[in-house]
Amino acid sequence: MTARIQKDVAWLDRAGGITDGMIRNISLLCDNAIRWQCNVKAVRMMIKDGEVYLNSLHPEWRLGPHEFIGFLLELYETSKMYRLPDLEFAVNGDDDVMTAVEWKDKEALKPGFHGGPFPLLTWSKGDDSGAMLVPYSGAFRCADDSFDALSTRLDEIRKVPWAERKQVAFGRWNEFCALYYNALQRMPAGHEQPCPRNYLPRLSDKHLDLLDVGVTLEMERKGRVGHVPLAHQNRYRYLVSTDGWAISSKFDKYLLLGSLIVKARSPRYGFYYDALQPDTHYLACMNDTDDDVLERIKWAKEHDAEAQRMAEAAQTFAAKHLHRGARLCYYRTLMEELGKRMKYTPDCANRKLCIPLGQFLNFLSTHPKTRNTCPYAQVLSQYGFNAELEAGKYTADSITALLKQEKYWPRDTDIPPLTYQPYFPRRQRRRELHRRRTAA
Repeated sequence: MTARIQKDVAWLDRAGGITDGMIRNISLLCDNAIRWQCNVKAVRMMIKDGEVYLNSLHPEWRLGPHEFIGFLLELYETSKMYRLPDLEFAVNGDDDVMTAVEWKDKEALKPGFHGGPFPLLTWSKGDDSGAMLVPYSGAFRCADDSFDALSTRLDEIRKVPWAERKQVAFGRWNEFCALYYNALQRMPAGHEQPCPRNYLPRLSDKHLDLLDVGVTLEMERKGRVGHVPLAHQNRYRYLVSTDGWAISSKFDKYLLLGSLIVKARSPRYGFYYDALQPDTHYLACMNDTDDDVLERIKWAKEHDAEAQRMAEAAQTFAAKHLHRGARLCYYRTLMEELGKRMKYTPDCANRKLCIPLGQFLNFLSTHPKTRNTCPYAQVLSQYGFNAELEAGKYTADSITALLKQEKYWPRDTDIPPLTYQPYFPRRQRRRELHRRRTAA
């Protein structure tokens, strides 16, 4: 997985490293894309003298879900376990990284003040994105059925014999179909790839002996099995994984369940996907034809021993490489690589907002919308937080007031708005996607 980090940071060397102007460029996104919720899409952060700070805030209406908060918790824990370098960057607080940070053109890498890229972390992206991958920490540690929670039950999970698992491919999901499926993804025959979460349930209705997948609520309306707790889905020998707005948060957990995963093709991937191999850790479907999932399941039934070995290889991989210690080590390595590319010394004195992350996590642990989002005590009870940092400047009341400003964005300098790519408004983005679609 260190190879993924090296690949992700390579463009920074071509761009001349991380400069102060590059960090200030983040405000350009807000100037020209306020309707994209810039304070959600790119939350600015700083590491200084080993402490982590927030230089902008998620709006309160977006707080509550674990995606962004889980990242904050694991980054803070990493900063307490390891001495992290002085650094500034932004993190994508949304599901999928935005189109505005797809820097394919080398000319766009020029670190000029009025344009160019900035370092952005995200947990889901495609090949066109200049963002850098981090773990989907919220799904790994915050939910009741999180990866970490399932890991504590691994012995129990392994007790379900392979021979007793149903020889049917099972999958349940919400109906989220991302734009990139029909706009950017084509099948070998040349037609657009159908969205798996729409297409596979219709296929399942015709082949229930092989495939039992669908939108959870629709299955219940049809009188079929609806919701099945994640920890109980290993009663099925095969599990179908599909992506929604971004990579599936269940895929990591499926790896632990000891069932064979049949994964629908997607142009999006997570931080460890490079280390997985199709036909070794999972079976890929929707690669050759829309319906090839049926052939994959038939193959698995006819090659039962190989299917079982594949399922066990996935489980072994997940237990060895995706546990909390491994994730924090990944964070440390990424931060160290970014730190090597810093061309200036960051300082809170140069930023209008600089909230110590430990203090902010403590605030979240008591805030009504977020107090139950993640197990804050796992980190705060062990490491606490330095109450002397920015002492008295950021109280619970002042943080609450800032969060209530839906479009709050602390600019550190006056920057004229851009009117050209890569920072273009939603209407232009749609035109660009249409152009790509018709040109393909």
